[in-house]
Amino acid sequence: MPARRTVLFALAGLSALGGAARGQPAGFVQEGSQGWVRRQDGRIPAHRGLSRLKVVTQGRLVVQSSPKTRHVEYLWVQRVPRNYGGEALESLAAASRIKALEQGDWCFVATALPGDETFSELTVTVPEWFSVARLETRSGGLKLSRLSGDIHAATGAGNVEIDSAAGEVVVRTGGGTVNAGSVKGNFRCLSNGGTIRVQEVAGEATLETAGGEIIVQRVGGAARLSTAGGNIQVVRAGRNVFAHTAAGSIEVGDSGGIVTAETGSGGIQVGRAKGIRCESGSGVIRLQEVAGSVRASTQSGSVFVTFSPGAQLEQSYLATNRGDITVYLPSNLAVTVKAMNESAGWVGRMISEFDEIRPQPAPVWSKGPLLAEGSLNGGGPLLMVTTTNGTISLKRRK
Repeated sequence: MPARRTVLFALAGLSALGGAARGQPAGFVQEGSQGWVRRQDGRIPAHRGLSRLKVVTQGRLVVQSSPKTRHVEYLWVQRVPRNYGGEALESLAAASRIKALEQGDWCFVATALPGDETFSELTVTVPEWFSVARLETRSGGLKLSRLSGDIHAATGAGNVEIDSAAGEVVVRTGGGTVNAGSVKGNFRCLSNGGTIRVQEVAGEATLETAGGEIIVQRVGGAARLSTAGGNIQVVRAGRNVFAHTAAGSIEVGDSGGIVTAETGSGGIQVGRAKGIRCESGSGVIRLQEVAGSVRASTQSGSVFVTFSPGAQLEQSYLATNRGDITVYLPSNLAVTVKAMNESAGWVGRMISEFDEIRPQPAPVWSKGPLLAEGSLNGGGPLLMVTTTNGTISLKRRK
């Protein structure tokens, strides 16, 4: 009910603004097996001073721009079942209203429905120069196409589709899948549950969902991604990546900054990054082409790390409670290594391909940790490697 009141109050507010509402009411007509259909359309002549749009509706909402129009045009379609009664149909037609008017540089479009028995779809088309949009629907999908400027859109429940947007975009949905094509500015998306898929964001991306996957192909700036349950995938990010999931895997292909990845249960994989901070409750960690410092730990799972030949290494730390740790080090990397295997009392549980880093001999009967320490190329930042139950392998990168 609160959302319905919002629609009704908005409609009353539009009437108070003054200005003639455009569009002629129409009755319901029967269209075969589809039931009863009612269509209302109208337009407001646009001018360069008219550049902002606000829409409040109930049901599916489509907002698009067109280079061919010099008007704000709308089409409102309502559908009801075929068995809807005559008096009920007349009552619905009388109670359903749409208003469209202008006030200053704003164009307002609002609809009001008496109940939830009607399927409603509102399509609004604006000229290309419109730069700001405030869009709200009580329940139903959102589709945004070829819009310029900043966009703030919200739906109580429904899927969201964005093919292209030239400015900053903020989207909220009470639950539903979000698919975004190209966003030229920053993109923020909040969902109470549903998968989020993004093709390209030129600016920063902040994506949060209460449950579902997050998949991002490209983001020019930083990426902040969070889900209460689901996998996270980023193919390419221009700057830092922060990814958090309560249960699911995390995969980052290429990052121009530092990757911070946290998962309660699932694997973590990073293809290339300037630095990495990652933690998993249980899962394998695979880090490739690491160019900076790394801190990686998992409670249960193996850790594989490959450092780039030109890595700007700082103090780093690799750890697992149950699992193996394998580290590939370039021959030209200046680093000091300290490795400890807390479960081993024999040399076979610590393997090193570097003469400078050899496990310290331990008595066969010893139950203490197995240690190895040494420096490559005169030494450098400290790399600490530790496992409680597993094998540590220090390998030369080919």
